[in-house]
Amino acid sequence: MDLLVLSEVRWGYFRTRKQFLLSRFPERWRVFFAQPPAVRGDDPWEPRREGNVTYFTVPFLKPGTTSPLYNGVASLAPGRALIERVAGRYLGRMLRRLGVEPRPVVMTSNIYCPRVLSRLPRKLLFYDFNDSPFQFAAAPAWARGYWQRTLAEVDALFVVSEYYRRELSHQTDRPLFLLGNGVEHARFAAPREVPPELAALPRPRIGYLGLLSHFLDFELLEALRRARRGGTLVLVGPGDPATDAQVRALAAREGVAVLGPRPYEDVPAWLQGLDLGVIPFRASLPHVQGINPNKVYQYLAAGLPVVTTPVLDLESAPPLLQFAASVPEWEQAVARALDAPRDPAASRRLALPFDWDHLAGRMVEEIERLVASPAGGRAPQP
Repeated sequence: MDLLVLSEVRWGYFRTRKQFLLSRFPERWRVFFAQPPAVRGDDPWEPRREGNVTYFTVPFLKPGTTSPLYNGVASLAPGRALIERVAGRYLGRMLRRLGVEPRPVVMTSNIYCPRVLSRLPRKLLFYDFNDSPFQFAAAPAWARGYWQRTLAEVDALFVVSEYYRRELSHQTDRPLFLLGNGVEHARFAAPREVPPELAALPRPRIGYLGLLSHFLDFELLEALRRARRGGTLVLVGPGDPATDAQVRALAAREGVAVLGPRPYEDVPAWLQGLDLGVIPFRASLPHVQGINPNKVYQYLAAGLPVVTTPVLDLESAPPLLQFAASVPEWEQAVARALDAPRDPAASRRLALPFDWDHLAGRMVEEIERLVASPAGGRAPQP
């Protein structure tokens, strides 16, 4: 059976929920991953293969690029329609070239190709809702209309969090399947040698690993710096123009180490060198309330206690997993975690039910059940 994925991110950009799930589809599935282009990116205009996934670039409509000319064309409805027509024809030629079956199962997480979806024969179309398309700064005003057109096409949605499941239940009558985020448990649980750069830092090491985005609460980060007990507040991950100035100011203070991005393959070793994993996001932001971050499960699988902004999809298990929203709550939770005896095995057990193998199996089972149901997918509009 063939699965065609219309994605909003590139296959090789960084490891996301899509890569973890799709790479685990069984051999009876062929996965074809169509991604948008990227300026200065290594775009696979010629298809490439990784495991059971063939990935390639399609010139999908893309807002907020670095090209003023393209952005000007995309700001106008006729310009967007032209780009969508070009993308649809290009995709059709690529699918015929690759020998994709005439009516594949289709997964989308890209709201900017509803015209393509409306003309695409398929057995079933489902949307994978991992992030809100409106949480990104580049989302234009006209994106709302594209979301509504996309939502009208889908047969079912897989949803990353209970918060978003509730939000979407007011927007659609399509089936909503809650399928959260997870972790490659064995990879993160296997003992690793702590990187020397990290081992040299004073303990306790309170660490955040991930994008240094606008989700971060810098008041909380300063509270963590003060609560480090002579140790180090460690930030590992790529920067973001929205927070570069704040990160530089924080890095100049005593007891803070900003270490930059690290390859995914090295992440378990960096986590295992910490004493506490934290996710100090701005709890009041609606999009923060909707996230179900991989980091929680990665921290736990690496054997760490965790303090995080509240996650609706998990139950707290102090001192191993604690939720905090305000500075006083964070200070209390951090103290509780640092005072408690370390129990890496117990942390790993909390993460075990969220192994990606288990989650991918659930997704495949649900898709195959939907395909086999009498209703099946809906025909595209003429």
